[in-house]
Amino acid sequence: MLSKNIEYRGAVWGFWGTLFLGVLILIAFILGQVLPLIFYLMFEGTAITSEAFETLASSASTDAFLLFLCSMGGMFLAVPVAFGVAKLKRGSLLKDYFALNGFTWRTLGFWLLVFIVLQFATGFLIEALGAEDIPNFMMNLEYPTLMNKVYLLVAVMVAAPVVEEVVFRGFLLKGFANSFMGVHGAVLLTSALWAVIHMQYEIAYLIAIFVIGLVFGYARIRTNSLFIPMIMHSLLNFLAIMGLFYEKGVF
Repeated sequence: MLSKNIEYRGAVWGFWGTLFLGVLILIAFILGQVLPLIFYLMFEGTAITSEAFETLASSASTDAFLLFLCSMGGMFLAVPVAFGVAKLKRGSLLKDYFALNGFTWRTLGFWLLVFIVLQFATGFLIEALGAEDIPNFMMNLEYPTLMNKVYLLVAVMVAAPVVEEVVFRGFLLKGFANSFMGVHGAVLLTSALWAVIHMQYEIAYLIAIFVIGLVFGYARIRTNSLFIPMIMHSLLNFLAIMGLFYEKGVF
């Protein structure tokens, strides 16, 4: 049964259905990242070989434009698939399944205060664990023009928060909470899975990401709105990019 903190009137996939379909969404997300790179090779007139694709895919981790293409492709494919597999459950209601509900300014203000406290807490945690202020892989990002900087901001402030929140705090959290795991187990599991997909970070940051995932999960539950953790996620990524820009002397 769902906790009273999750208001829902429709049918929900259980644990195994959620797990299986979650893998399907992951495949769609990966495919959504791969296809733009293939189209890019075609546009450039480059022969589509495994070597050419691997070289381009490697560049996507440092090139802001390629990162933007992959992020948008992943979002535009994975989000509809997530909605689609939820709708496959007879009797499901998408708005409620994904908590696509509004919120008050008072609610937003409260969770923004929580976000500020969270930022300080995770900052202290990362420092205590001896990690660098900016993750190493982020320092390798290249954004030589103003448009590249815009592409980077869109990728991290729009694409990443939308797809990750829809999948983790939307589809997965709802399904796992509807199983033997209950709400608290679902928050723990989705936070752990969310940390796992960020394996490009070092261990200190992975621990911080897990903690952040817990807060985002309970924000989703307490507000019954996916938009609250989505806004918090977007703000988190914005601050990270601003820190990167400052560290690299952009401003």
